[in-house]
Amino acid sequence: MLKEQAGYQEQENCQGREADSYREADSCKEADSYREADSCKEADSYREADSCKEADSGWEADSYEEVVRFLLSLPLFTRKNDPANTTRLLELLGHPEESFHVIHVAGTNGKGSTCAFLARIFQEEGRRTGLFTSPHLVRINERMQLNGEQIPDEEFRNVFARTARAVRRLKGEGGQDPTLFESLFAMGMCWFQERQADLVICETGMGGRLDATNTIVKADAEVITSIGLDHTKYLGDTVELIASEKAGIIRPEVPCVYSAKDPASARVIREQCERKGAEAIGLMPEQAKILERRAGSILARLTLPAAQTLDLTIPFAAEYQVENACLAAICALRLGARRESVQTAIARTKWPGRMEEIHKDVFLDGAHNPDGIREIAREIRRVAAHRQVHLLTAIVADKDHKEMVRELCRGVTYGSIIVTTTGWRRKLDAALLAEEFRAAGQQSVTVEPDAGTAYRRAVREQAGSVLFCVGSLYLIGDIHYAEL
Repeated sequence: MLKEQAGYQEQENCQGREADSYREADSCKEADSYREADSCKEADSYREADSCKEADSGWEADSYEEVVRFLLSLPLFTRKNDPANTTRLLELLGHPEESFHVIHVAGTNGKGSTCAFLARIFQEEGRRTGLFTSPHLVRINERMQLNGEQIPDEEFRNVFARTARAVRRLKGEGGQDPTLFESLFAMGMCWFQERQADLVICETGMGGRLDATNTIVKADAEVITSIGLDHTKYLGDTVELIASEKAGIIRPEVPCVYSAKDPASARVIREQCERKGAEAIGLMPEQAKILERRAGSILARLTLPAAQTLDLTIPFAAEYQVENACLAAICALRLGARRESVQTAIARTKWPGRMEEIHKDVFLDGAHNPDGIREIAREIRRVAAHRQVHLLTAIVADKDHKEMVRELCRGVTYGSIIVTTTGWRRKLDAALLAEEFRAAGQQSVTVEPDAGTAYRRAVREQAGSVLFCVGSLYLIGDIHYAEL
């Protein structure tokens, strides 16, 4: 059975990597995509939707609803392909990715936020700016935006039809069905071409070196955000190995802006820049100083070369967004953006699911690995020093949930914890997760298997205190769906 659209995709992160390539993996048996209420008129029953047509006939899908349903079935039929397969697909499409400038963004945590900051900056500069990201929280259209507007349903259907014609030719030559991410990437490139984008901010799916987005030959700049241990089965089990995969997006003589807070990953990126003859621009932690915390925002000072500084109002309460905003600012300034544009745009950036205050004192954060949880746990401890805090959480089974629980509980006693489930086939048993919280010293821990019901209950119980909803982007998508 197929859940309708995507909570947590990151390039079919259920497709594995063996030795030198992801493409040896078995077809994905844990399809990440699952949500899209608007595309499925059965509303709550969308979770029970039947599997779609077989791949060959699915490329004939016509209506928007049929297109979405087919695309989200692709993990049942495909595996991650050799990048040459995507290159040939783009060739059959007339290489739409060559019709605009590109900033390519990779990293473990923060790449989506960094992309959002960059897109807003270049919109402020007056450029027709495309944004290609994953995952989506509620609607698949979220992945392709132009000047802040999502692709309309009819245009989504049209670029699918264009891509489907090319896929049929590709398969006729002996090529492979593209995966969900590869299909959406090709569709996005077509749409940006058709809408005459001048610049596209393009986020990798998972990794970088073998990512479908790395078939883009030319880029104006690359950005590599913070790197930590995530997707270790596919990318390697050390920070250095993961950094090497991320650094695979570095192109010859193209400036690369990167997070230098971790010495091991920074060294790998610098060395790759040296090999490629690329300018390496590292952001050290001491370059980004928090000056003041305000209601829902942070005032920070970025130190630039030649003792220059740039003050930034970052419209999120979480400290980790300071680094993401500064990476975007450095990249934009390196490419000639005006200081005023950078300041104005960053202050106006919106990005859901990242320390998002969806209601007063109700915060959503999609942190989904130990490093991400470590950052949000720091925010929780800061708030817990003067307010009672509650927690709603769900974690998928293939994450290091024991370490995530330890981080969430370090130095905090919650007024209550509600544990739920999310992630469809990747879901972790809520009762097991609840026991891990109890073992970590938490007393008021209850289980509510349905995420929507759990969220509504948590909001009722939170009155007068602060509620944090964390652990998975699946969960954040469930909450946004419950808010519709």
